[in-house]
Amino acid sequence: MKDLLLTASNLEDFFNEIQLELAAKKVLHVTTSDGKTGNWGMARLWRSWMSTTGKFMAEKGKCTMPLMLRGNGEHFGERPFNENDAHELFTSRWLGLDIDGKRLSWAKKGHSGMRPATKGERFNAMLKHEQWASERGITLFKPRESEYAELEREQDA
Repeated sequence: MKDLLLTASNLEDFFNEIQLELAAKKVLHVTTSDGKTGNWGMARLWRSWMSTTGKFMAEKGKCTMPLMLRGNGEHFGERPFNENDAHELFTSRWLGLDIDGKRLSWAKKGHSGMRPATKGERFNAMLKHEQWASERGITLFKPRESEYAELEREQDA
């Protein structure tokens, strides 16, 4: 059975589909859960996007990370690009730096001397990354119920 979002308006269709599967398979395992994806703050959604981006970049062979440096500055050895690398790269690229040249933080309270980014700065960084990913065919998870989606709706209004 495929995943379906059950509402009062499609209960009959859902019931019919279960009857058809039950006739074919005799026994079904059915579970239910709340249809909402939960409250996705921008920082949490960003980390999800970085996981997707890191995997895409590693799988496509577009990016690797050096393991060591020689005395002359040349790197040798490499490892696959990962979500933490994506986070550092795209945070620096899209979120930017403060006036002292330190990158901004996704945390609500800054850490390691970094200033926390404002909601607007985070939203702007996510818009930029979504555009970048779209241009490369990277599908990013985008829940309907999220801080980012709410800000997008406000912007479009």
